[in-house]
Amino acid sequence: MKDIYELLNDIDIDENEFEEMEVSEFEKTKVKKALKKSLNEKKKIKGWKRNVVASAIIIGLSVSAFGLSFPAYAGNIPVIGDIFRFLDNGRTGLYDDYKEYSTEINMTEESKGITVTINDAIYDGKTVSITYSIESDQDLGNDPIILGHLDIKGSTGQAGSSTISKVDENHYVGLITASSMNLTNEDTVKIKWKIESITIPEKQEEIKGKWNFALGLDATESNTQQLSDHSVERNGVQVNVGEISITPMSFIVYYDQVVSEEIRNKWHGVDVEIEVKDDLGNSYSGEGNGGTGDSEGYNIRWSKTFEKLDEKATKLIITPYITLREYTSENFGSVEITDNGEHREIPIPTKPGKGREEFVLEDIVIELEK
Repeated sequence: MKDIYELLNDIDIDENEFEEMEVSEFEKTKVKKALKKSLNEKKKIKGWKRNVVASAIIIGLSVSAFGLSFPAYAGNIPVIGDIFRFLDNGRTGLYDDYKEYSTEINMTEESKGITVTINDAIYDGKTVSITYSIESDQDLGNDPIILGHLDIKGSTGQAGSSTISKVDENHYVGLITASSMNLTNEDTVKIKWKIESITIPEKQEEIKGKWNFALGLDATESNTQQLSDHSVERNGVQVNVGEISITPMSFIVYYDQVVSEEIRNKWHGVDVEIEVKDDLGNSYSGEGNGGTGDSEGYNIRWSKTFEKLDEKATKLIITPYITLREYTSENFGSVEITDNGEHREIPIPTKPGKGREEFVLEDIVIELEK
């Protein structure tokens, strides 16, 4: 676990332009995280994780080039050197090694007195992760909201997340990720990130501008292991692990959930989460990359990225955790937009399953190829 004092060692300040800040000021900095969808959805829908299934999201890409500036030293604002680790703040350890294997970009765009700089970027064969910093001529509040589109060329559907943290009155750092639903282990990807506006919630103020970026990324080295006959089933829910991909800083597990007709008729939703450990006793933290599946959200192909694999490990032990859910007006909602632009709430169908049920499937053991 890395604490804030270790992360402070990475602070990079240009002494010719900025006054050195006391450590105590940074100790007061709270890493406030707000998962915000900034990838193409503009309406907020309550629901469980099945609502992030991106099979229906179609990403349109133009081929026009964006104008970009490349200053000699775009990293001269007084922010944390390793934004990956700073934002995670020892919470998961997932990003501990990302800085080492990322590409330094230092690409800057300015609009409406706000300068946005892409600091580092990395593509692990499934997910693009971009760290950025913001320098503003005004205070953007504690939790500014970045509205825009991070598009991966050739992707027919994406899931992702966005996190931003205030460093001081005029400086912010952030991390945005996007995982493609159909691209896996491509050697290179082309990315466009178009920021349309920055909102200050405290003031209910929206600053519209143009911060447009386009770049290409090479995938990190990876060792992909295709799997067969790695399935477990219980109570009408089956989980299949079909592939793992190991990179120098992480590994990705690809798995499917298959739900029987009996469970579909009884329960509104089925959630599958996996926990991973190895034969050395290590437990791994991870973050989901979203999934794609059928229109009802029962049969889904997921992927999840975990922290760096211990090179001495010879086995992975994957434990699936199943939750069967009833949807109510309190925990689930769905809205459709009619032809005339009105919003209409979609009623929840009645099913016999009440509340929720949880159970654990048998471990799936994977022999790692060396």
